[in-house]
Amino acid sequence: MSEEGLYVASIVPFSNSGEINDDEVRKLIERGLEEGASGFFVAGSSGECFSLRPTERMHLFELFSEYKSRCVLFAHVGACSTDEAVRYAKCAVELGFQRVAATPPLYFGYSTLEVAGYYDAIASVAGRGAYYYNIPMNTHRKLDLNDRATRAMLASGSIAGIKHTNLDVYEMERIRSINPRLKCFGGFENEMVAFLAMGCDGFIGSTFNFMLPHYLRIYDAFKSGDLHAARELQAKANNVMETIMAEGLFPSIKHIMNAAGESVGKMRPPFRELGPEACVRVDAAVAKDVIA
Repeated sequence: MSEEGLYVASIVPFSNSGEINDDEVRKLIERGLEEGASGFFVAGSSGECFSLRPTERMHLFELFSEYKSRCVLFAHVGACSTDEAVRYAKCAVELGFQRVAATPPLYFGYSTLEVAGYYDAIASVAGRGAYYYNIPMNTHRKLDLNDRATRAMLASGSIAGIKHTNLDVYEMERIRSINPRLKCFGGFENEMVAFLAMGCDGFIGSTFNFMLPHYLRIYDAFKSGDLHAARELQAKANNVMETIMAEGLFPSIKHIMNAAGESVGKMRPPFRELGPEACVRVDAAVAKDVIA
């Protein structure tokens, strides 16, 4: 396992008027770096990617690019059309992002060859392989690793790695067996210990927005061989994850951050804010199990 560390899947702070809050974005980046983040995954699911206007998404890339000399930056460029994804990728690379990632194109039932062409186009404009953002619970597209075209896509060079937001540890290992050069990042931090044990390179997590120090303790305990401590810390993290997933992952994260004094605003509709009882449950879980 190469040691890539932990990357924050960044949320997007909004002002009261619903616009991106540039100052708060910079504060969150600085805090993440101070806490030990290896970098940031920008405009992904935590960043409300498909709710952002194109100009907003590229503005986020501009803001994060101010920190390109201090960390590794992933730009999520996934889109419904190849032209749009290519436009985002070109913008990110010109701004100095080291990596681009993309969900496969959504909605239409594209063939594997069509999806492969989409990644070829992104890689061509980026001048490097893209990271396949494997999140089948949202894209409703599973990788068929027995399919020849899928295996060819993963071995083609247009794919540099995987953001594996999938609880299937076996699938991650089998992806790498197709192409050992691929980097693999876990995207479900509630299985961090298991994924690290199977050789995942690092993690990209949404809950790192508010509990990165806790997960760094898990990561460091695993690396030092203290599996008992790693498992105990993982169980505490999973208690929190279980609660916030039940109440609504992203609204819960923004509630936690606002309650801690960050000014991150609300999620965009159709997301709804947490009700009072849900807030109590989320706050109790954080107070009980998050180690700062």
